[in-house]
Amino acid sequence: MPSLRKRKWSSNRITWDIRYWDNGKQKTYTIGETGRRTAEKIFNEFCRRLAEGKLDGNKINVKAANVPQLKERIITHDNLYKISDLAELTRSYAVANKSTKTVEREQLVFNNLDKVIGNISVTYINAALIEKYKAIRLEHVSGATVNIELRIINTAIQQAKDLGWKAELPEKRFKLLKLPDTEPPKWLTEPQINLILSNADNEFKIFLQFLLHTGCRRNEALGVTWKDIDLDRNQILIRGEVGKMGKRRSIPINNVLAEVLNNKLGRREGLLFPEYGSNQVSMKFRRLAKKIDLPNGISLHSLRSTFGSTLINKGVDIYTVSKFLGHSSVKVTEKHYLALDPEHAKSAINKLDYGQ
Repeated sequence: MPSLRKRKWSSNRITWDIRYWDNGKQKTYTIGETGRRTAEKIFNEFCRRLAEGKLDGNKINVKAANVPQLKERIITHDNLYKISDLAELTRSYAVANKSTKTVEREQLVFNNLDKVIGNISVTYINAALIEKYKAIRLEHVSGATVNIELRIINTAIQQAKDLGWKAELPEKRFKLLKLPDTEPPKWLTEPQINLILSNADNEFKIFLQFLLHTGCRRNEALGVTWKDIDLDRNQILIRGEVGKMGKRRSIPINNVLAEVLNNKLGRREGLLFPEYGSNQVSMKFRRLAKKIDLPNGISLHSLRSTFGSTLINKGVDIYTVSKFLGHSSVKVTEKHYLALDPEHAKSAINKLDYGQ
């Protein structure tokens, strides 16, 4: 059943939105700034269309709902919309559609924006201020991280503009930083994998085997519970709460991992790896890598890279590998995982035999 929600912003404005469920997902329909009676009329019209299956994603025409147009009032209050309001607008959408980690990350961006340029009106955010933001943030984080933050800001301002806020984006968006091509991920050779596993203690060895055979990110693996593992169907569920960007996916369990999990000691409830934390496993791997003298640049994340690169080098199609890795697009997989190891490259090029 849809519900009408009243919201009071930091600038003392009152806005309204509608919470409802669609195909098992909670969504938000934004009404905007208006009075209670107007909001209730739009709400009733919304419920009627939803019940009749006529909700097409377009804004409800206020005339059709027998309510007055609000354009003049919105323009009058444009100068009251501030960065804190922009943060709240983003949060209200994100809580119903994104993971908790993503919501927190987006809100951190607006906190940083506030620190750099102040809680100014959205109307006054311009290219010069964003360039100042870029320069200051680059003193603390990488260029790739700054670009992620800029995408969040661009999206938020575009959403605000669509709602009638007086906000402008130069050339449709604030420009991202130009970054050099990233190096392909480092992966492990089979002798290196054997060396790592033979020198790890038993519990850590199981954790490393899990990463090597699933391609999971560190925090995904640490968030897996025994309930997520189906040894009868040989399948692992990565829930949206632990998956990157709140994405849910399933990963098949191969015979090697099935045997490892079947032989894992302890109670089969709760977290699969309750003994570890995020920083703990990364530090533990770094100490192990130093002990066995692995090359510089090899990290715990290299096990995920090894999973993806090995499958591709052994002929698994890139679309399947992309699904296993939980990438947002196969283009991400192409960008990071199409580098070939030297032996595979030599084998591939030797398939050419012109003139023989």
